[in-house]
Amino acid sequence: MGQHLADTTRILRWRYANLVFALLAFLSAGSAMAIPGPAGDITGFSSVLIVGALALLAGHHWGILVIAASEVLVLGKAWPIVIDAITSSGDSHVALAAGLTSTLCALPGLLLFAVTLPFTVEVVIGEKGSAAQRPGELLSLCAACFWLLSPLAPLL
Repeated sequence: MGQHLADTTRILRWRYANLVFALLAFLSAGSAMAIPGPAGDITGFSSVLIVGALALLAGHHWGILVIAASEVLVLGKAWPIVIDAITSSGDSHVALAAGLTSTLCALPGLLLFAVTLPFTVEVVIGEKGSAAQRPGELLSLCAACFWLLSPLAPLL
């Protein structure tokens, strides 16, 4: 499994990439925790994101997989809050600022998720080369785009 995880980290060949991804994960988690409202799923997802960032800073490459997966979950909670704060005319400036900061800092994590997903699937299910893998990846991309753009439907 070590070789597969090393393959997953090809994007992190730049000398300071681990530091940049970890700091962006910390910023995303911190701003997600600052979103006003009851502490719920987003707090748990942010805590997992912090664990992944700490692991990456400590030199553990498995932190990449944790960051990538938890960024998707944090974004799934923060993005609708941003859209709601934009569409409502209430005093939700704090929610907008915290949600937008969390969303923008999560975008590199989404890129990391997209790049590492094929290698992660290979680690979990075995050899790469399944005939259904490429169409599955494309359908996942389409579903993710639909999921991210669906909160914008009221604006159209």
